[in-house]
Amino acid sequence: MLIRQIRAEDVLEVLRIEYDCFKFPYPPNMINFLYANYIDTFLVAEVDSIAGYVIGISYNEEGHVISLAVREEHRNLGIGKALMDRVMDIFENDLSIRLVRLEVREGNKRAISFYSHMGFKIQERIKGYYEDNEDAFVMIKKIR
Repeated sequence: MLIRQIRAEDVLEVLRIEYDCFKFPYPPNMINFLYANYIDTFLVAEVDSIAGYVIGISYNEEGHVISLAVREEHRNLGIGKALMDRVMDIFENDLSIRLVRLEVREGNKRAISFYSHMGFKIQERIKGYYEDNEDAFVMIKKIR
């Protein structure tokens, strides 16, 4: 498995994964915007082909994991953890970043457990955050 920065030729495959993994995926223009503006923290995992991706952004002393997805057939192989470890390394090497945050669906117990094992803690609930009105948990990991 290779974790690397996204390339232009990967964007379509990332979109396919996004649409396969999420009920309310980011639209192509948003993925393209993130690719154009946050290439250093937009990473893919390659296992023969693109198996997953993570998108991070940073602002105001904060890293933010926007999206993490792994193709169903590549799950439970450590790909999600490898992607998160790498984006966290990037955030930790930026001395201006004090914490990393992400949002996760309240009902996504598997993701909540995954992020908890990585040291994230639930900070707050945002009512009706998602398009279907499901609440989100904001999870935080302090790095400084």
